[in-house]
Amino acid sequence: MAYTSTAPGEETLTLYAFDDEFDPLAVDDTDINQEWMDDENPYDTIDYPTLRNMPEVPQRDAVFTPARQGSVGAALRALCRQNPSHRRILMGIVGLAEGGCASSVIAENVTEWMRDNRSVYAPMTLCRMLERAGALTLEMPETTEVAEDVEDGVAYLSIKETVDPVWHATDEALAVRRDYESGDGFRSIVMESEEARYGEVYAAVMGFLDEAPRSMTVIEALTDTFPITKSPKRYGQHFMDVLQATDCAVWTREGWKLTDLGRAMFAELQAVKEA
Repeated sequence: MAYTSTAPGEETLTLYAFDDEFDPLAVDDTDINQEWMDDENPYDTIDYPTLRNMPEVPQRDAVFTPARQGSVGAALRALCRQNPSHRRILMGIVGLAEGGCASSVIAENVTEWMRDNRSVYAPMTLCRMLERAGALTLEMPETTEVAEDVEDGVAYLSIKETVDPVWHATDEALAVRRDYESGDGFRSIVMESEEARYGEVYAAVMGFLDEAPRSMTVIEALTDTFPITKSPKRYGQHFMDVLQATDCAVWTREGWKLTDLGRAMFAELQAVKEA
């Protein structure tokens, strides 16, 4: 639309107006043609790529999945290897979920297990990690109930105040847990490899821990009394790393102590020594 204004003694002045108000935020960046811009005018250039030229943000997929590792068992073992300090908790969750376990019960138990070893992972985060590995499945209960008002002859939905999803362990995950609990890891390292030469040291350390929780300082003092640990040098930390990796020892607020599996393996190691 044009407006013409003529003042006495002056040239005719024509003004142009737009029917619609200009909205700078309404510009469609995908329609910008870079070739139309004036390279001579620094104010007519755009330093940032247009939306169509922006690279897509890659989506991070779960690392430990049956698709990546080839099977549920392989994915779960890889998850445990990557998170050794959480392996007992992960396997504990699988044990709780055998036959089904409510989320609230799992959360309560995991919180107690983490009392001596705090974790950056929340209990349900660990469940989701196991779910992605194929170790758990989630059963969501109904969130509504159908209720009837007989007097008025109407039916309506009643929303439940609390929902407690149930986790179920898969058969593959339970098989992995049974394998971990069998003690085969301890046997293959401490009794069937070159590490067997330190069998007397392991027996002494495990018996020491079975009496009471111990600090690393006193464990080091014990292992240093064995000539075989002098050359090559083997510190007490080495033996504790193996015991922890095979789920035979665990750290608590009171110190290192044997697990139930550790006691069973200690008895087996003693029997081999006496044979």
